[in-house]
Amino acid sequence: MTASMDLFDRRILFELDCDSRRSLSDIARKVRLGRDLVSYRIERLRHAGILNKCTVMINPYKLGLTVYKTYLKLDANKGRWNEFVAYLDHCPYTAWLAECYGKWDVIWCVYARSPKEVYDLQDRLFSDFRDIILAYNVCTLVNYWSFPKKHLIGQSAGEVREWAFSLPEFTFGATPLEHRLDEIEYGIVQLLGEDAQQSCVEIAKRLGTTPAVVKYRTEKLEELGVINGYRVDIDRSALGMTLFRVQVFPREYDAAQELEFHRFCQSHPQISCYEQQLGDCKLEFEVEAHDYAGFSTVIDDVRSRFSRYLRTVEYMMVRKDYFHRTPCSVFVSEAHDENVLQPPADYPALLTA
Repeated sequence: MTASMDLFDRRILFELDCDSRRSLSDIARKVRLGRDLVSYRIERLRHAGILNKCTVMINPYKLGLTVYKTYLKLDANKGRWNEFVAYLDHCPYTAWLAECYGKWDVIWCVYARSPKEVYDLQDRLFSDFRDIILAYNVCTLVNYWSFPKKHLIGQSAGEVREWAFSLPEFTFGATPLEHRLDEIEYGIVQLLGEDAQQSCVEIAKRLGTTPAVVKYRTEKLEELGVINGYRVDIDRSALGMTLFRVQVFPREYDAAQELEFHRFCQSHPQISCYEQQLGDCKLEFEVEAHDYAGFSTVIDDVRSRFSRYLRTVEYMMVRKDYFHRTPCSVFVSEAHDENVLQPPADYPALLTA
């Protein structure tokens, strides 16, 4: 059921999606409402189940991690299917998990430090569930761009531009680095993942340090690119939206054409992310649409504008989107080295717990 929101609610959500750590006074100036009224509306959106939380975006590549995506086609045995998905959902390496309709039934993204770690994970997975895995494919994420939900303020590129709001990109990827989080940084990231609107005073109190230290360390993580933005977790179903994943197969490599395609995705109100990856699928993007008809309109536009660049596109409709995790469980802290990327000892038994 679609929740009721007016234009001010949508503008507030959009501003939070651009930077959920900004002050209420700043948002109030942007949307031209009083600060107290903005605060009231945000709380109302929370109680309505539309706004789940304000959270932090982390670049796992700055911490020496790489994202690997495995696409799986499964046998129709629903009992084993549920067991399989529960196994993936409990895996401490899991970054994102989705059940889909279309070419693939499951998309499973993991954080890992090396291809060997991914191989070992898959080796165990394919052995334990060999009776239902019919096919699979693996891609390595190279670059990822996430865009604010522009459909909140307009259904066309022209409408979005008329608002003249800043449109940041949230990116991660490229060459993995090896920044090691210390205890305070680890705690800051964890707490910002829970609620990015917590003040430095609140965070300092919970960590047993001072607001000045929290402010300095947070700014340091932003400068290093470990923290690359603050977003909102919105219940897509409450907005009446469905998520579609689109895989792009170009006719041939053309850097100029790809850049133009990237810019098109960045400006389109219903495209929420754009990815470059290694594998048989070079590019992938996400579309948020009210229904299949709305999604088809986006795809028709893509095919019409880029018919000379695209060989074909394949897509999946996400029927269940599991929790997008801030990867704190695999972040490196000097005091947690012995636990880095190590599943709990009872991990295989989690399914029967």
